[in-house]
Amino acid sequence: MTMIVVELQKWKRNKTVWSIFALTFLLGIFAVNRACSISRSSPLMDQFSDLYTLAFKNLTSLFLPIALGMFATTLFFDEQKNDTLKELWIIPISKSQLYFSKVAVIILMSLILCVFTFAICVGGGFIAGDFPDFNTSTVLQSFVLYLLGGGLVPIAMLPIVFMATSSKGYGIPIGATFLYLVPVVIAPAYLMGAHPLASVMGIYSSLSPVSADMVRSWTQGVTVTLSPSLCLISIFTVGIVFTILSIIVLRKRSY
Repeated sequence: MTMIVVELQKWKRNKTVWSIFALTFLLGIFAVNRACSISRSSPLMDQFSDLYTLAFKNLTSLFLPIALGMFATTLFFDEQKNDTLKELWIIPISKSQLYFSKVAVIILMSLILCVFTFAICVGGGFIAGDFPDFNTSTVLQSFVLYLLGGGLVPIAMLPIVFMATSSKGYGIPIGATFLYLVPVVIAPAYLMGAHPLASVMGIYSSLSPVSADMVRSWTQGVTVTLSPSLCLISIFTVGIVFTILSIIVLRKRSY
């Protein structure tokens, strides 16, 4: 917990963190602006669910995985660049503790970004107005979706965290992040159960009819048939494997 608190204290002077928050804010404002500019008579924005699913897709389809990949890279590489790892080993801190504290911070970052966007959507719902389904039930439904995305996306990104732990620079992990996303963008429906990020979509679709429609638009009209339990097993299996590999790499590295 002390290491997590220390990592959070570093945020105030981390330009990458502030840039991520600024871009997240802009994505949320874009969705609200779209809600304000489209008439409620249009099927594109006649429900509050149209607003929150638009903001959710904008956040989690590409931006959040890329942001977390960059954030993870800075968390691990900055320790090497600033030559602070030697001091951590003197304390002493185990390399497993170092890894799990940084993963916890990555998950926390993801949850904060998702809740932040959710808050913008709720505020935008009041500003845009005239949503017939803007009620406690729908707001709670959207909150569950954002929490689920905030918790699962960083776990699905653990293969990139492994790249961040095993690399001695920014280039390879960030490049791997983009390559990791390409197949999900091209054919997400056919990768569910195999690719963690695609499997996360399979879990979204089981939450509600609105979430199922959102995922269907992501998959170009393909209906998700894979069980959410299998998707969850796939995500955590890959996550556990790459967690073990990351700890092994950290233990073998000399700084």
